[in-house]
Amino acid sequence: MNFAVLKGKTGLIISAGTSAFLVYFCMYAFRKPFSVGVFEGHELFGMDYKIVLIIAQVIGYATSKIIGIKVISELQKNYRPWLILGLLAVAELALLGFALVPTPYNVAFLFLNGLPLGMIWGVVFSYLEGRTVTELLAAMLSASFVMASGVTKAVGKYLMLEFGITEFWMPVATGAVFILPLLFSVWWMEQLPPPTEEDIGQRHKREAMTGTDRGKLFFHLWPGLIAIVGMYFFLTAFRDYRDNFSAEVWLELGMGDRADVFATTETAIAIVSLMVMALFVFIRRNEVAL
Repeated sequence: MNFAVLKGKTGLIISAGTSAFLVYFCMYAFRKPFSVGVFEGHELFGMDYKIVLIIAQVIGYATSKIIGIKVISELQKNYRPWLILGLLAVAELALLGFALVPTPYNVAFLFLNGLPLGMIWGVVFSYLEGRTVTELLAAMLSASFVMASGVTKAVGKYLMLEFGITEFWMPVATGAVFILPLLFSVWWMEQLPPPTEEDIGQRHKREAMTGTDRGKLFFHLWPGLIAIVGMYFFLTAFRDYRDNFSAEVWLELGMGDRADVFATTETAIAIVSLMVMALFVFIRRNEVAL
């Protein structure tokens, strides 16, 4: 077994959960830090410029999810690390364009920034799925975006306060800070062993899908899939609204000059959320889960 993966099921949980957590954590450095800015004095189409930027990125992110239905389901295992790095490289280059191109034309680069990021979750989760401990690993991965949102925004705010970086250059600078941790995390995750025979026996082997396979899956499970997507849509909208405007909330509360407030609050939320989601691992029967 590779030295990067600890031995036994507990070792796998630690290695797989931590490496996946870190990869998705780093992804947030390319997505969320721009929301620390308030972009006062700028507007487009009579709207506050930050609102326009958020809409542009969300449209790109949502489009990415649709593209990912095909790309992720057909993805071969040997291409996974390169796809993660390639998608995040595109996101970082888009942030560079956002810094270089003047307003209002740079709004297009927030769309281009969101366009690759929506597929990262699917690629990362492909390392975790099909295992007897997938639920626990999924809980660890889910906690990453709660904590990462606060920490990466704290880093962005710190760069603005301590180094005088403008709110247009801050997003690309924050992404650059996380490039080395990202490379290490992707390498670590790539060392994970494939699912064991026990995993395959209990969870079925995960293989690349064709368009025909996707069609059969959808028509066989469409009521549940539509319900899950609908619920996820509204939960995501609620979470993103709070997340994207947290800078304004703290500014109104008189804490706009504190970089640590984002990390402190989100970390506490992540810990509580992880504890709750980790309890799901004790539900072993599908009937009970339903």
